[in-house]
Amino acid sequence: MSLFPVTHSVLSQRALAAEVLPLHFGETPADCRLLVRGMNDTYLIRVEGTPYILRAYRHGHRTLPDIRHELDLLRHLQEQGAGVAAPVARQDGEFITEVAAPEGARYIALFTYAPGASRSLTPEVAERYGQAAAGLHQSMESYESSHRRYPIDLRHLLDDRVPCILPLLEHRPDDMTFVSRMWRFLYQHLDAIAPSLTRGLCHGDLNGGNCHIDDEGRVTFFDFDCEGPGWPAYDVAVFNWTTRDMPDQNAALRLWHAYYDAYRQVRPLAGPDAD
Repeated sequence: MSLFPVTHSVLSQRALAAEVLPLHFGETPADCRLLVRGMNDTYLIRVEGTPYILRAYRHGHRTLPDIRHELDLLRHLQEQGAGVAAPVARQDGEFITEVAAPEGARYIALFTYAPGASRSLTPEVAERYGQAAAGLHQSMESYESSHRRYPIDLRHLLDDRVPCILPLLEHRPDDMTFVSRMWRFLYQHLDAIAPSLTRGLCHGDLNGGNCHIDDEGRVTFFDFDCEGPGWPAYDVAVFNWTTRDMPDQNAALRLWHAYYDAYRQVRPLAGPDAD
């Protein structure tokens, strides 16, 4: 009997520990545990008490040049002194391992573990986060790569996303109409201001959850899977996703101002970028 097609498998923890982790750590025993199953799958690795993060990229989600761009960016940021979870090389100097999963080739990369933990949002935490985000953008400005990376543009943000959402709303015609109208409104509005916005590299998902803060207040960013060339002002605005569902919108506004003011103290914004 032929194998049934698979869209997204879960790679065996034991197999990763036995076949992939020795490429990084040799014969040193390594523990591997599935942490999060999502767009990509995340595993917590422990080697002699030291934690690491292993990411198994979903088949077809990112091209090999996309991933090389991401990992090279992280190495650049690490060299610049930015707080990031950096890729960990194999013993042969390579950073990416390819495995033959049932659905096709999947790429695997290992990262340092971001020290600290996620923190509940307070004005002080938002301020730390804003300062660190501005420093991250500054460090990104000097990065150059020979690897092609998809752009964070209107096609990526809207045209490639909304058509996938609309069929799921067929049983809710009012919501379907709302999403369609919002799609057109946002596209027209952003298309009008896009030429005036500053271009630059973005993290792509600076929602407040993709960083840890240690006891000394140092911020370490991780999960750069969505990074790419785009509008840093968009990257800044993504922070609002963290506060949009807060019941106290006055408190949410205070958090936004704490974050935004701290960002601009490090990396000033002007004109349409500030609007």
